[in-house]
Amino acid sequence: MVGANQLSNVAWTVLFDDLELTQAEVQALARQARPLVQTGGRWVEVDRLDLEKAAAALAERASVTSLTGAEILRASIGLDGSGLAGGTVVHGNGWANEILTKASAAVAEPVTQPDGFRGELRTYQAEALGWLGFLDAAELGGCLALDMGLGKTPTMLAHLARCAGNGPALVVAPAAVVGNWYAEASRFAPRLKVRVHHGADRSSAAGLRREIETSDVVITTYATAVRDVDALAEHQWGRIVLDEAQAIKNPTSETAQQLRRIPARSRVALTGTPIENGLGDLWAILDFTNPGLVGSRPTFISQMSGDGEAALKALNGILLFRRTKSEPDVARELPDKIDELDHCTMTPEQIGLYQAVLDTLVVDMQQPDDAEKKQGAILAAITALKQICNHPAAYRDDGQPLHGRSGKLARLEEIVESVFEADERVLIFTHFASWGQRLATHLTEVTGMRIECYDGSLARGTRDRMVEDFQNGTGKGALVLSLKAGGTGLNLTSANHVVLYDRWWNPAVEDQARDRAWRIGQKKTVISHRLVCPGTVDERVEEVVEGKRHIANLVLPKSSSLSDLSTDQLRVALGLRSDELLTGDD
Repeated sequence: MVGANQLSNVAWTVLFDDLELTQAEVQALARQARPLVQTGGRWVEVDRLDLEKAAAALAERASVTSLTGAEILRASIGLDGSGLAGGTVVHGNGWANEILTKASAAVAEPVTQPDGFRGELRTYQAEALGWLGFLDAAELGGCLALDMGLGKTPTMLAHLARCAGNGPALVVAPAAVVGNWYAEASRFAPRLKVRVHHGADRSSAAGLRREIETSDVVITTYATAVRDVDALAEHQWGRIVLDEAQAIKNPTSETAQQLRRIPARSRVALTGTPIENGLGDLWAILDFTNPGLVGSRPTFISQMSGDGEAALKALNGILLFRRTKSEPDVARELPDKIDELDHCTMTPEQIGLYQAVLDTLVVDMQQPDDAEKKQGAILAAITALKQICNHPAAYRDDGQPLHGRSGKLARLEEIVESVFEADERVLIFTHFASWGQRLATHLTEVTGMRIECYDGSLARGTRDRMVEDFQNGTGKGALVLSLKAGGTGLNLTSANHVVLYDRWWNPAVEDQARDRAWRIGQKKTVISHRLVCPGTVDERVEEVVEGKRHIANLVLPKSSSLSDLSTDQLRVALGLRSDELLTGDD
C-alpha cells in the first residue's frame, strides 16, 4: 500500500459543531470573554475552555506540515488523539484525500442486481456491495459488519461474482458453515468456479496449485488454513475473506499469525459482532485487514474509548461497514421478534445437589492453595452449578429417567408441545454437547418424532445433511444444537421458535444462536425463550450478560473475575437466594 506511506502537505483546523476554524481564528476567539462569538458573519456559542483546548491542540500541531497517507486517514476518522469534542480536521492531498472522496461516493447509487448474481440484494446489502467496490478501488481491506442474519454471505458472493476473473478468492470459515458457503455460492453465484479445500482427502500442495489456477473461489476452514498455510501462502490471492472473523480477535494466536502470512490484494473480515469482549477485538480485525493502518492497539483503544460512538461513525463506510437490525430501514425488512425470560422451578433434588457443590467449593477456597488452583476450582464449580440447573443428570448421569427431575426440562417439554400443536418448528440450544444428545433422545421419546442433535463431534457431511433436512422440512419439528457448533453461520429459518436452554456469559454468542432463525428469509414472528432458574447461578449469568450487552452497546471494554471474592462473597454471588428461588413445592 504505497499511498499509505507517501508524505503529503497538510493544514490543521478544528470543528465546533459544523463550524470550522483556523488556528488564528481560534486564538482570537479565545481572547474574548464571551460565550457568544461572531466569526465569518455567524454567531456561535463556544465554551471558553474548549477554545483554550483547541488553541493548544492546534499550537501543538503547527509544526506538523506533512503526514503520511495513513496518518492523514487516522486523523480524518478521529484516531489522531486530539482529545477534542469536535475533533481536529486535517486537509491534505494525495492518497488519503482520494480515499475519503471515494468513500463518500461509494454507495451513492446502490446496485441491487449486480452482474453474475442470481437474486436481488436489499438496499443495505447493495450499499455494502458499493463499499466493497470502494475497498478494491482504494486498495484497502475492511470489515463487513452486518448484524447477524442480515445476509453477509450473499453480499460477499455478489462482490466475488462481480470480481470474477480478477484473481481467485480464499474464503476461510468455521467448519460448520463450509457446506453453507458452497450451497449459497451455487444458489446466488452459479457462474463462479468454487472448490472446497478441507478434509482428509483434500489436495496436496501440487494439486492445490492446480485447483487455485482453475477456481474463482476456494473455501477452507480455519484449522485447515493453518495446517496448509505454506501451500496457501505460495499463491497471490485476489482477496482473502474471513467469515466469523471473531476467530482472529486474539492477534497473538497461531490462527491470526498464520493467516497474516497469506498474501492478497485485499482482506475482508465478515462478522456480526466486531466487538464481543472489548475494543481490542475490533482492533485485531482492522489491523488484520489493513496492517499498521489504524495504529497500535493501546492507542486505538484509548482513542475509541474517549468517544467511541463518534469514532465508529467515522470508521463506518471507510474501514468498516456496519448495519444493525435496530436501524429503521433494516428493521422494516425483518419479521417481528419476541424475547421471553422463562423462570423455571428447581426440584428438591436440584436444590440438594446445588447446595452440596457450593459447600464443597467454600471448603476448597479456605485451603492455603495458590490463586491458580482457586480460580480453577471456581470455574469447575460454576460449570457444575449450571449443569445442575439444567438437570441433575446433566451434572451426574445416574442412568435414571429424565422426566420430573428438572424445572427447565418441564418448561422445555411445555414449549415443544405448544410449538408442535401450532405445526411449527423449534431450535433448542445448549452449551453442553453431551447434554444436547440426552435432550434429543428424551424429546424423541416424549414426542414420538425423530429429533436430532447437531454438535461438533459429527462429520461435516452429517452436519450438512442434518441442516438441509431440517431447513427443507415442513410442519412441526425440532433440532437440538450445541451452542458452539450451531451458534454461527447456519441458516435455519424454517424454525420460528428458539430455546436457550442454558445461558452463556457472552451475549453475542446467544444473539448469534437466536439469529439462526431471526434473519433474512424468515416469514414469521420469531419467539425466543431464555430458561433461567431464579435465585441461582443462572441469574448471575443473566446479570453478567445484560451488563456485557450494555457494554457492547456502548463500545466499552470490561472484565471481571470471581477469583478475587472471599468465601462469604462467593456464597452471595453463587449461592441459593431463598427469597427468589422457585421450587417444586411452590
